[in-house]
Amino acid sequence: MDTESPSVSRIATWCLILGGILAALGTLSLMTPWVAAKVVAVFCGISLLVAGVSQVAMAVGTYTWKGFWITLVCGGLSAMAGIGMLILPEAGVEALVLFLGFLLAFEAVVKLAAAFTVREEFPWGWLLLDGIITGFLSAILLTSSPLEAGMLLGIFIGINFLSSAVAFIAAGLRLRRIDTTQ
Repeated sequence: MDTESPSVSRIATWCLILGGILAALGTLSLMTPWVAAKVVAVFCGISLLVAGVSQVAMAVGTYTWKGFWITLVCGGLSAMAGIGMLILPEAGVEALVLFLGFLLAFEAVVKLAAAFTVREEFPWGWLLLDGIITGFLSAILLTSSPLEAGMLLGIFIGINFLSSAVAFIAAGLRLRRIDTTQ
């Protein structure tokens, strides 16, 4: 075995740890979907605000630079979006539902493609199922009404975490079996 590549046992352990973390987060999200949606919206709002203020600070500190105006405008827009998400978290949740819907659609395509290309290294059936579930969640999010958005966001975050947890736990257990037979 190549000394620079991680051992199968170590990869299996990390798969199981990640699976456990995702299972715990998924369970919490399903138990309190509105809380999960608000936490995500607040985190995004804070991140946008900090990024925007940082860009504005950079622009002010480098006012003679050619990129001053673009940095200032982008920073201002980011800060305003962050403030908006913090002041109107429901609207932020609705925007996040659309973003997450598109993100999950992309993730589903990648998982489905990977299921057919990593058959040897990963339990491809679980990955295929994870891709199908992720695609289904994406379709529901992208067609939901604004009133359903917050509840769906929290529930789907939980389901996505649990689906991924099962895939990682299955991979970790399979890798452990492979490691003991070598």
